[in-house]
Amino acid sequence: MTLKKISWLTSALAALLIPFGTASAQEAATPVGSETCVACHSDQAASFNSSAHGRKLPLVAKVAADKTCESCHGAGSLHASSGDKTKILNPAKASAEKASEACLTCHSADRNRMFWKGSQHAGKGNSCVTCHKVHGGDLLAKKTQSELCFTCHKDVKADLSKRSKHPLRDASAKDGEGQMKCSSCHNPHGSRSEKLIAAKSINDKCYECHTEKQAPMLWEHAPVKEDCMTCHSPHGSSNNKMLAVKVPRLCQSCHMQGRHQSGALASNSVYADGRSCLNCHSMVHGSNHPSGTVLQR
Repeated sequence: MTLKKISWLTSALAALLIPFGTASAQEAATPVGSETCVACHSDQAASFNSSAHGRKLPLVAKVAADKTCESCHGAGSLHASSGDKTKILNPAKASAEKASEACLTCHSADRNRMFWKGSQHAGKGNSCVTCHKVHGGDLLAKKTQSELCFTCHKDVKADLSKRSKHPLRDASAKDGEGQMKCSSCHNPHGSRSEKLIAAKSINDKCYECHTEKQAPMLWEHAPVKEDCMTCHSPHGSSNNKMLAVKVPRLCQSCHMQGRHQSGALASNSVYADGRSCLNCHSMVHGSNHPSGTVLQR
């Protein structure tokens, strides 16, 4: 290739790159301050000022009042001058990843949110604004936590209508309902364990309330130590004590070999008379007797 051709190509490339560089510079937005935003968005500003974000941003995140809008939405000069909604970040209409990225600018250091990336909720395309309002109220998208969770988890809502359940329904219900919330057991922002459990394991979470089930025993019931959900349905059941299956069928799902299970005690007529495995083997969570019975002295 001759020197003349090289010089011509260099000039041509330079001519192509100059417009791109100019356009890029022209597209760079600059901050305009919250007063400019409020001029058009007065309703959102009033709602924001009464919210947890409005009260805490200046104190906790040290964000000046004139920068609060753009701390989440980005620099607003292009949007303010043109009115073009695509020239500003709106988390409610942005992709899930982009919306959450804006929130995690402040919230990533919180230990309750440190597992959000890669969590089950994030993996299903949810973002922070799927469940939270940014500008007003207590920041939940629904009136109560359970109502919010039930928008997706309708199977759980059905379980909580069964007769044996945890007191998870709204506090407006009777009989002590509302004493627990979904977040009493789950961390919706992510967890190290399965099912978004807010503990190292399912059993560890159960033991927080059912401490007596963790007591050391000489003979441990293996399914109990492995997973409480082997026998219990945590959200609700039609059986006593939230059992996943009615006794004795629950016991027989594992214990089908032996005198009791295959002999006279296995007949339905005997169980109809009120006899079951638990009549003798009452210490199902662990016992100091190898048969799971109360140790007689």
